[in-house]
Amino acid sequence: MKATKSIYITLLVTLGLFLSACEDLTDLNKNPNSAENISSNYILTYTLVNTGKTFANLGRNGSNIAAAMQYMQAGTNEGAAVTNQYAWTAEGWNGYYDILRNNQIIYDNGVRDDNKMFQAIALTMKSLVFGLLTDLYGDVPYTDALKASSGTFFPKYDSQAEVFKGILTDLKTANTLLSSLTAKDAVSATADVMYKGDGAKWKKFANSLRLRYALRLADKKAEMSALGINLETEFKEASAGAFTSKADDAAIAYLGTNADNSFPGGPLASATFNWLTKPAKPLVDKLISLKDPRLQRWANPVRRKWDANVKEVTTKSFTNMFGETYSVVYVPAVASSADTSLYVGLPVGLPITQGIVYNKGNDTGVYPNEQNPYISFIHDRYRKNVDPYVSMNLMNYPEVEFILAEAALLGGFGVTDAEDHYKKAVRASMDKEGALTAATFNFDTYYAQTSVAYAGAANKQERILEQKWISSWFSVQSWFDWRRTGYPALKTGPVAQYGPALPIRYMYPSPNLDPAYIVNYNAAVDRLGTTNYIPAGQSKDHHYAKMWLIQGTSKPW
Repeated sequence: MKATKSIYITLLVTLGLFLSACEDLTDLNKNPNSAENISSNYILTYTLVNTGKTFANLGRNGSNIAAAMQYMQAGTNEGAAVTNQYAWTAEGWNGYYDILRNNQIIYDNGVRDDNKMFQAIALTMKSLVFGLLTDLYGDVPYTDALKASSGTFFPKYDSQAEVFKGILTDLKTANTLLSSLTAKDAVSATADVMYKGDGAKWKKFANSLRLRYALRLADKKAEMSALGINLETEFKEASAGAFTSKADDAAIAYLGTNADNSFPGGPLASATFNWLTKPAKPLVDKLISLKDPRLQRWANPVRRKWDANVKEVTTKSFTNMFGETYSVVYVPAVASSADTSLYVGLPVGLPITQGIVYNKGNDTGVYPNEQNPYISFIHDRYRKNVDPYVSMNLMNYPEVEFILAEAALLGGFGVTDAEDHYKKAVRASMDKEGALTAATFNFDTYYAQTSVAYAGAANKQERILEQKWISSWFSVQSWFDWRRTGYPALKTGPVAQYGPALPIRYMYPSPNLDPAYIVNYNAAVDRLGTTNYIPAGQSKDHHYAKMWLIQGTSKPW
């Protein structure tokens, strides 16, 4: 956003500007335009919006994570090979630390002004972004980060355990601050684009994040206890004050008024829509088998459908359960291998030559490679500037209920009744997508299916995580959940470079060649765990290296 540039503008005083001798020189040295003097309300908007964009971009259509979690799949374009091979390269993190630097100003100003709400919001957002960084990379600069002004230019990479300790400590402090707000602890409702200055909602968000990270550490209870963090106590305290409905969701809406505040797939932000990826077959087939209405929220029906019941090419109108109407060309099926479904996903990891013609059969029509009409496209809403079902989502109520369900199942977190929380989670996910209002959908009928109901599951953790994966459509959190549990049991395609395994971390940014930086970088890399998927002679700074969080476990593979 252009306005945010003013945060970094330094007041320029030209040599031709003379000031009267009676002016106090200490006042002259105060810069009204420096970052520390910018209103925290202004910086808050920047921090929230850019954090929201960061989360949205990590999981949205076209991202490596959306492909890995098999929400979307490449395969009908020239760049598909890189995605399908999982040939990930080093990922930069400047954007994350830029958010954190601005967030630190909010915190420092909050301390200076004795504003507990600004302090709490800053601690919550700091925890969220550092939580994302350590989930992506492993060990990251934490305690010494953001201290360049005091001369620390090459911060050490803190151990992941220490980072999570700091996160949980800060979130607990945020909860305490938000429990004792007074009238002077105000935040502008306009600046707070997520919660409109509502301290009670920020408190719920802080506690919900505590649940997220406490469960993330489920296999590391002993190590965290040695650092003074009792995960059961953290979880029990946080569960009493977490999200209780979709009204609590930590989400930021797109405005759709210019390129900067519109959804990236809409015409304001993108001259041409990304047709290069398609809904992935594993997700589409799962939703079809469950008769799941969320499929119709996320994907379009095929434009040309193979059908054994028609004798000639026929155009028909199809209206889905949400009242959206599509024109579909029905084509006589000539081969038993044809996928005759109205919704068809692209298989995972096909060679490009196969992806281009997938399900095309003997149709000799000429179509753009990326627009094979026998494969479903992503829903039309993702080609709009704004849509009520598309937002920058940081955390939502269904995730909280899924967390409570799994914690109750695992035990040792002070929460009970896994089935009740699981059912609430599935229902909340349906509600989030507007499915409960569809005239032809009955939630109880859906839930009663043996492939959905909690009681019918042989592996109840897998059942919970499968529905959580579906609910987490386009969210980076599903990758972290899969990495921790191995569920759902996703497999790579035939061209995967390291098949059958999926990547488990981001590689660090290319290291600065300064010796002080190299020492810290090498120490972090040395702490990574090697795996059979790292080729001999390559650095452990690899997307198939195990970070501390999953070392000593058999997860995810």
